[in-house]
Amino acid sequence: MLASLTFLLQSVAGPPVPRELRKPTPRVAMPCPVTQPGEEIVVCARPTDQRIAPLPAPSRPLRGEPLSFRLPGGGRGNVHMIRTELPGASGQGAAVTLKIPFGKGKRD
Repeated sequence: MLASLTFLLQSVAGPPVPRELRKPTPRVAMPCPVTQPGEEIVVCARPTDQRIAPLPAPSRPLRGEPLSFRLPGGGRGNVHMIRTELPGASGQGAAVTLKIPFGKGKRD
C-alpha cells in the first residue's frame, strides 16, 4: 500500500517547467494614473516588454572597387553589380570589367 501511494505521488508531481515555457506573470511597476476626460492622453506600458535587440550595423564593402584584382601582364579586373531600370521592370546582374593595356604603354 505504501509503495503504491509513493508511486502515485511521484507520477503526479513531475519535474518543474523551464522558465521559457512557463506562463508569463504580469508585472505592474506603477499603476496607471487616472485622467479626466479632455485631459492629455497617458500611455502606460512597459517600455522593455517585447522589444527585440537592435540589429548590428551592416558591413558593406567600399563603394569604389570592392572586388578588384590584378591580371598577369599588367591588366586589372573588377567585379561589380549592375541594375537596369526599364518601364515596368527592373533587372539586376553582375558584370566583370577587364582593363588590359595594349601596346608599349605604361603598365601598373
